[in-house]
Amino acid sequence: PVAIDIKPGSFPNSINPKNKGVIPVAILTTETFDATSVDSITVLFGATGTEAAPVQSALEDVDGDRDTDMILHFNTQNTGIQCGDISASLTGKTLNGQMIIEGSDSINTVGCK
Repeated sequence: PVAIDIKPGSFPNSINPKNKGVIPVAILTTETFDATSVDSITVLFGATGTEAAPVQSALEDVDGDRDTDMILHFNTQNTGIQCGDISASLTGKTLNGQMIIEGSDSINTVGCK
């Protein structure tokens, strides 16, 4: 598993499934994993981690620890996230295709009434 952060800088990670915007998701570099090794075109994110492809990706220090993380944006409507879901997942592969990555983070659905 890799460390991901849905909506970096916010907690709880509130998502309105009806929103037509994007959800930012960071893949974090840690002592045991280099986020720059991820092939962004293989990444999928959503309710099960197999739904939405990113519409944008970039490499930047998302969490302020002076290493390079990957930030991706996913169209909310494509993620399959529904009212009442409590987590969302991400899957993908490394650039060399040798490693499959997966991670999940908690979410709080809003705007569901």
